[in-house]
Amino acid sequence: MNDFSLEAMLKASGKRMREDLTGRLVPHPGELGTDREEVIRQFLRAYLPKRFDVSSGFAFDSAGKVSKQLDIVISNSLICPRFETVGGKRFFPCESVVAVGQVKSSLTTSAEFQRALANLESAKSLDRSAKGTAIDDASGEEIDPARNHLDQIFTFVFVTGKALAGRTVVEELIDLVHRKPPHVWPNVIFAMDKYLVTFCCDGGVCPNPMDARGIALQSASDKDDILMKFYQLLGRAVEVTRVSTLPHWEYLTRVRQWDTETWYSSTDSPPPYLHTLQI
Repeated sequence: MNDFSLEAMLKASGKRMREDLTGRLVPHPGELGTDREEVIRQFLRAYLPKRFDVSSGFAFDSAGKVSKQLDIVISNSLICPRFETVGGKRFFPCESVVAVGQVKSSLTTSAEFQRALANLESAKSLDRSAKGTAIDDASGEEIDPARNHLDQIFTFVFVTGKALAGRTVVEELIDLVHRKPPHVWPNVIFAMDKYLVTFCCDGGVCPNPMDARGIALQSASDKDDILMKFYQLLGRAVEVTRVSTLPHWEYLTRVRQWDTETWYSSTDSPPPYLHTLQI
């Protein structure tokens, strides 16, 4: 029996994963067309743990702020419900959302890139703390996305076709980090078979913007390996991103007041308890 090799196993897994995704992206004769966004959603459903729902739609917070439309919404389906309108649009409480992504069949201009980043920022800027009332389901600690990267929605751009040069993406991100606070920065920019851009921290390459000291560009010298690297970053993020059950009192602020008619005894002040009244 050959010695077990984790490196060989991961390399083989990366190869199978890339072959699977490449096959999904190729249109098959006789089948109705499937958009690229749904292909990537199907791929992620196949490889992420089953407790995570992979869908599309909008995220919202307790203040009533709603994100732009998101190609990929990954949420912990065991924590919070999702809501669906009559037209089929899906809305997710941001406390249950762990990652969102934008899928591009091509990304060749700065304007396209900035629009994708704006969609991601619209989700990442939501108040997952619910004004300080959201509590991490596992630890019981307060959710604080402005300071703790584990409380932030993980965001990524996934490009399946032609893409901006990797160094151009790095330059765009350098400009962004000078204009935006770190808790809204995107975590990963991935161009299939080309490159992966993320951050670099003291321990090496990592997608954590709060501890970032630089921007890291990983070229696709091994096309199988780079997809596995993306999967590992995303898979790790959805596992460790902290979630909260729905902070009902913050969400129900607008319906706390009741407009009712009330009947009670007017003979005493305060009125007596009903169970003390004689029949």
